[in-house]
Amino acid sequence: MSYFIMQILPYITLVVFTFGVLFRLGRWAGSRIVHNITLAPFPQRNSQVLGIFAAEVIFFRSLFSSDRPLWAGAWLMHMALFGAIGGHLVGIYFLGKQFVYLGMSEHLSEQMSALLGTSAGLALLAGLVYLLIRRLTVQKVKEVTGTSDYLQLVLLLAIVVVGNIMRLFEHDLGIAYAPAKDYVAHLLMLKPLPMDHLAITTPFFVLHLLFVQILLMVFPFSKLMHVFGMFANRWIINRVYKDPASGLPNVDIAAARQAGIGVPSGEGGV
Repeated sequence: MSYFIMQILPYITLVVFTFGVLFRLGRWAGSRIVHNITLAPFPQRNSQVLGIFAAEVIFFRSLFSSDRPLWAGAWLMHMALFGAIGGHLVGIYFLGKQFVYLGMSEHLSEQMSALLGTSAGLALLAGLVYLLIRRLTVQKVKEVTGTSDYLQLVLLLAIVVVGNIMRLFEHDLGIAYAPAKDYVAHLLMLKPLPMDHLAITTPFFVLHLLFVQILLMVFPFSKLMHVFGMFANRWIINRVYKDPASGLPNVDIAAARQAGIGVPSGEGGV
């Protein structure tokens, strides 16, 4: 079973994830937008659009304005998630010695890498627990929460809990950077690992990878696609406003403005 999970399932996961995401993106791209629905403040330049995107991606500006309690948990969870993913990529590639390039010793770099990884993992766990409790206790949220929402949260929690166990008890239950990097290299080179390799014989590492692969296969067909959907949505409602609106037939813009029926002006007013 470990052989299948670690050396065959990753390629199946890659195919399902890639084609699933491309399929969803293709459906979105093929959807016809009849009306220009750019919302205020009606950006006039791409730099303004980029600023709006940055505010949404980094600070979750709209969510902060509409639901502060949800923003607190969602922002913490997403920032910790991005930190954990980035830490995995950088830590495994540099074997925890990435901070040597900032002047630290190798030993101190490894300690700093471990500290940041542990902090991100615990913050991610706190954010996920907060969001799960919110779904279980806030009546309005419970009413719109489906079984799939709970399952996705539980799956994320399983990934994070197992990852934190490996981080906190690395010497007994975890795996070092070197064998993890060796495992990834063999996957990329399409070379099978020997069955006695540490990556295959470490139960928590195998379990961690199994949960991650299940999540990636579910990803394209779930609400987790909001990672990409957010950009598509923001492009629709925050792109540069063009006058007249493309796809809006038989509208006399000048007459509409003169009549005061709410057609946006080029300066961003209404």
